[in-house]
Amino acid sequence: MTLDQGLIFALLAVMLFFFAQNKIRFEIVALSTLMIAVFLGLVPRDQAFTGFGHNAVVTVAAVLVMSQALIDSGFVEIIAHYVSRFGKTQHAQLGILMLGVALFSSIMNNIGALALFMPVGIQMARQNNYSPSYILMPLAFASLFGGMITLIGSPPNIIISEFRREITGEAFAMFQFAPIGLSITIGGILMILAFGWRLIPVRKGQISRDDLFSIKEYTTVVRVNPESVMANKTIREVDPEILRRINIISHVRPGLSNSALNPYRIISPGDKLILACSAEALAEFLKKSKTELSGSKQISTEDMRGDGMTITEIAIPPSSGFINHTAKTLDLRSRFHINLLAIARQGERLGASPNRIRIRAGDVLLIQGTMASIQELINDLDALPLAERKIDLKQNQRTILAFGIFALALLVVALEIMPADVTFVIAAILMVLTRVTSIQSAMHAIDLPIIFLLGALIPVSQALETTGAANLLAELLMGVTGSLPTWGILALLLSLTLILTNIINNAAAALLLAPVAVGLANIMGHSIDPYLLSVFVGATSAYLTPIGHASCTVVMGPGGYRFSDYWKLGLPLSILTVLIAIPVILALYPV
Repeated sequence: MTLDQGLIFALLAVMLFFFAQNKIRFEIVALSTLMIAVFLGLVPRDQAFTGFGHNAVVTVAAVLVMSQALIDSGFVEIIAHYVSRFGKTQHAQLGILMLGVALFSSIMNNIGALALFMPVGIQMARQNNYSPSYILMPLAFASLFGGMITLIGSPPNIIISEFRREITGEAFAMFQFAPIGLSITIGGILMILAFGWRLIPVRKGQISRDDLFSIKEYTTVVRVNPESVMANKTIREVDPEILRRINIISHVRPGLSNSALNPYRIISPGDKLILACSAEALAEFLKKSKTELSGSKQISTEDMRGDGMTITEIAIPPSSGFINHTAKTLDLRSRFHINLLAIARQGERLGASPNRIRIRAGDVLLIQGTMASIQELINDLDALPLAERKIDLKQNQRTILAFGIFALALLVVALEIMPADVTFVIAAILMVLTRVTSIQSAMHAIDLPIIFLLGALIPVSQALETTGAANLLAELLMGVTGSLPTWGILALLLSLTLILTNIINNAAAALLLAPVAVGLANIMGHSIDPYLLSVFVGATSAYLTPIGHASCTVVMGPGGYRFSDYWKLGLPLSILTVLIAIPVILALYPV
C-alpha cells in the first residue's frame, strides 16, 4: 500500500464515520473531505471543483427542475387524484398507491412522487379508520423501487451511467435499467401485499390528527383587562419574560372572527388571546400579565379557523430549512405569520411548548396560518404538506405543455438523438420559458445539498482510481470472494453497496463503490456492466434505516415509526432485491 492509498483510505474512513453519525450535514462533510484531499495532494488543485460541472451533476439538477415543473403544472397531481379513486379494500388501496408512487418515481424525483401520494394515503387511512403507519412505509419503499426503472429515477442511476460513459464511451440508455427495475418493483410490491404488510408495526394514536396532537389539552382563552400589562401594547412590546413559557395562537377581538396573529397589532382591553401552554405556565402567565380566564370552553382545531385561517400538518424532510432550528429562531410569526401549534415525533406529541423544541428530520408540525402564508413557508423552508391540494382545472394548458415537453425529452434521450444532460437542460429551460414553472420554483427545486455532495465527491471518487486505491480494494475483495462464482461476487458487491447506502447518502455510496466495481471487473476479466449494475441496485435499495434515503425519513413522523421498525420489512425486501436483481443482471449482461 502506497502513502497516497493509505491517506485516501483514512480520509474515506473519517468521512464515513461522520456520515454515519449524521450530526453534521452530509454536504459539509463531503466538501470538507474534498478540501482535505486537495490539501494532501490526492486531488490536483486545478481539478478540485471540476465535479460541479460534471455531466451527472448537470443532469441531476435538470431532472429536479423538470420534476418540479410536472408538479407545478398539476399533471402529476391530477393523475394521483384519479389513481386514489381505485381500490375498495385496504389491501387494494395499498397496492394501487404503491404502483402509482413507483411509476411516478421512475420519471421524477423520488421524494416529489412520494410527497404527492402521502396526503392521499393518509386521507384514505383516516377515512377507512386504519393507521397511516400501514401505508406510509410501503409508499416510501415503492418510491425506491420506481427509482430503479429509468435513467432519471434517482441520482445513483445517473452516476453509474456516467461512469460507464467515461470508461466505454457509451452511457446506459434511458430505459436500459427497466427490466431490472420493473422486476424488483413487481416483486417488492407483491411481497408487501402477500405478507410484508404484517411486518409493519401499527402505531396507536395515528388515525386522526386530533388524537395525535390533542390541541384541547393545552389551549385556553384569556381576556385582556384594562389593568393588564398587555393592554394597549403590541406583542412585540410585551416583556418577553411574560411570554416565555406560553404560545399565543390567535388574537380575537369582539365582533371579528379569529385572525392571524400579528405581532405589531395593538392588544386592546377586552380582546381575547388563545394560548397554548401547560397548566403551570398558564398560572404563571395569568399572574404576571394580569389577564383573566375567559370561560371554560375547551378549544379544538375548528376554533382556530376562520378569517382565511387554516390548520394543517407538514412533514420535515432531511433537506428542510427547519432542521436544528426552533420556531423562535426561525421567527415564524414575524417572517411568515405562522403559528406552530404542536410537534409530533415518531407518533408522539412533544411537550406543551413547541416553539422551544429543536426540529428534526421526520417530525410532523401542526401549524396555523392563511393558505398563502403556509404555502410560502413550505416553499421557503422546504416542507411537505400532509393534506391534499385542490386540483385547479384551469391549469389544463400548462399540464398538456408540461407533459409534452417532458415526453419529448424522454423520446430524444431514448432514441439517443442527444445526450441526456443536454436534452434535460433544454427541457428544463423550455418549462421555465413557457411558464410551466416559475424561475423561483425551478431554483428552489434544485436540491443544493445533493448538488454539493455530488460536486465534492466526484473528484474524491476519481482519486480512488488515480491513487490505485480502487484496484487495491478490488484485490482485497477478490481475496475474500475468489472461490465464489460470478453470481456470488455480484451478490456480495450488491449487498455491500446496499449496507453502505443505508448508512450514508445513496449518491455517495454509488460514487465510492463504482470505481471498486470497475476494478473488480477488470481483475476478473469481465464486462464492467454487471458490476456497475450491482452497485446501481444496491445504492437505490435503502430499506433498512430511516436515514438511508429522504423518502424513508419523511414518513417516520406521519407513520409514527421508530428507527428499529424499518429493518423488519426492509431486511426481507433487501434479500428479495438481491435474489431478483442478480439473475436478471446476468441474463441481460453475461460476463
